[in-house]
Amino acid sequence: MKTLMIVARDSMVTELEQLLHDNDIHAYSIINKVEGRGQTGKVGAFHHNVYTGSTHFNLMILAVIPSDRLEGAVNALKAFHAARKKLAVAEPLALKLFAFPCEELL
Repeated sequence: MKTLMIVARDSMVTELEQLLHDNDIHAYSIINKVEGRGQTGKVGAFHHNVYTGSTHFNLMILAVIPSDRLEGAVNALKAFHAARKKLAVAEPLALKLFAFPCEELL
């Protein structure tokens, strides 16, 4: 099994959930109001975006999937990223995807 960890702006939650459902991923957790710092700068309650002047939060989605379904899910997320990147004119795209091994213990 693999764990997918998606870190994205909270404004993408509806599209990301639809993408997961479209790829037969129905078991996942969403962690809202994720604060931090990364390639696109700081996000959180007291940080204003340098591109838009607005306050943003990230979200984190954790999904555990069978290893044989990883490639399809990753390809769908890469296509989503490429499509969104074309729309991101003023602001760098805040969307990251990570995968790591997962062992269910309980």
